[in-house]
Amino acid sequence: MDILANLAGGFAGALDPYNFVLLVSGLMIGVVAGALPGISFVNAMAIALPFTYLLPPVTAMSFLGGIYVGGVFGGSISSILINIPGTPASLPSCWDGYPMTRKGLSSRALSIAITASAFGGLASALLLTFGAPPFASFALKFDQPEFFAATILGLVSVIAIAKDAPLMSAVSMFLGLLIGTVGVDPMYGMPRLTLGVPDLESGINFTVVMIGLFAIGEVVDLICKRAGGARSIATKPGKQIGLSDLWRIKSSILRGTGLGCTIGVIPGAGATVGSVIAYSVEKQASGKGDRFGTGVEEGLAAPEAAKNATTGTAMIPLLTLGIPGSAATAIMLAAMLIHGLNPGPLLFTSNATLVYTIFASMLIANLLMIVAAMGVARVFSTLMRVPPAILGAFIIVLSVVGAYGVRNNLFDVYVCLAFGIAGYVMKRTGFPPAPLVVGVILGPLCERYFLTSLANYDGNMTVFFTRPISGTILALAAAFLVWSMWPSGKPLLRRPPKDPAQGDPAHSDPANRNPPRKEPPQRVLKA
Repeated sequence: MDILANLAGGFAGALDPYNFVLLVSGLMIGVVAGALPGISFVNAMAIALPFTYLLPPVTAMSFLGGIYVGGVFGGSISSILINIPGTPASLPSCWDGYPMTRKGLSSRALSIAITASAFGGLASALLLTFGAPPFASFALKFDQPEFFAATILGLVSVIAIAKDAPLMSAVSMFLGLLIGTVGVDPMYGMPRLTLGVPDLESGINFTVVMIGLFAIGEVVDLICKRAGGARSIATKPGKQIGLSDLWRIKSSILRGTGLGCTIGVIPGAGATVGSVIAYSVEKQASGKGDRFGTGVEEGLAAPEAAKNATTGTAMIPLLTLGIPGSAATAIMLAAMLIHGLNPGPLLFTSNATLVYTIFASMLIANLLMIVAAMGVARVFSTLMRVPPAILGAFIIVLSVVGAYGVRNNLFDVYVCLAFGIAGYVMKRTGFPPAPLVVGVILGPLCERYFLTSLANYDGNMTVFFTRPISGTILALAAAFLVWSMWPSGKPLLRRPPKDPAQGDPAHSDPANRNPPRKEPPQRVLKA
């Protein structure tokens, strides 16, 4: 009853006109920033942080929480409509969302994405409200080996992404891991794979790679198709989705929500790992895995629900332990410290009003996200009605500005253009680009967790298997790898046909199982 009473007080604080207006403003800012490639809602939160100095603590947290919730979803709008992931977590939305747009089902795809994201976010916010202490005690058991195991699970899951091409998917992923190692070694501080180029010492940013492979590569492919007389893109709005359609994909939404809520509570995992794993699990569990990547609704609903389901549970280690699980929650931690608030178990007793106002703001933001997302999506949907030449020019300009804005570095623009050409070549040769991007994103995290684990445990390699949680996660990763590659490896395990020279030919050749019956020769009588 105390939780319900505190939550009622939190709703009263969140619905205060001043707090509510800033919550809605933050939500709109987050959706727009997430939808613009290269801008990202994390940058929007960082820019907004100084403006929270003069705000009351409750108002400041509501404002930043609105940007957080809206921004996690916002990247899906550009992913679905123009195949440009606004955020790394929105990458899986390209794989089935954009094919739906090319089929003329953009409105249906956006409706599925918004509904699944809102459901996952609401479920995550409810878990944040009612299950913070138990989840916090679970998250406290995670150390560097567990973080390493979680990233390994995310990397292994990309093997199932490329349909009917697990070997090429693995090669693409390892190429992404190699690109992710460019820069300065995190342990010894020595440059590696920089080829003597000083600009490469700061590494190759995954956002720049993502924009180049998907945005620039798509435009080049679009221009080539137009030159060859092929139709470029479908511009029909597509039929709307109904309750019966949502009920049909409820299992996908529930699975994605469960995975997202679980992964979100793990510091360092975040929405990207949650969405990638949810897509891979859904591909195996839905029964439609052979069609994933062609516009399957389940392949869009699961990662959308998963990535927004991480928003609420990612706040659990922040509020209960003072551990930020992502860049967004780190900014929110900075805002709390600016206002003299120390997150931890004592915060629930010393400032319960603030805590439950944050809970209520997360719930309200996920409900209002449906309206805000539909408004922004309508603006972006107009892009589908413009001529392809103008659309391609708009995407190029947006990509160049986004690549430059990541680190205010002109060299990133050149890298983006280079990966754009590579994306076009990969698209034409059938080489999957998605595992490469996931490797660039998760590779540096995996390396850092691996090295810090060895440093903290005296170089003991067995620590990854002897610790119960990390060992369980690695076992799940191995099982998932076998499960993903089993369909392609099953023909190799079949027994070869028996040599006809060593047995009955009728049993070795299926065509001879029922040999034609020979008639006995007829004797001819002479007159």
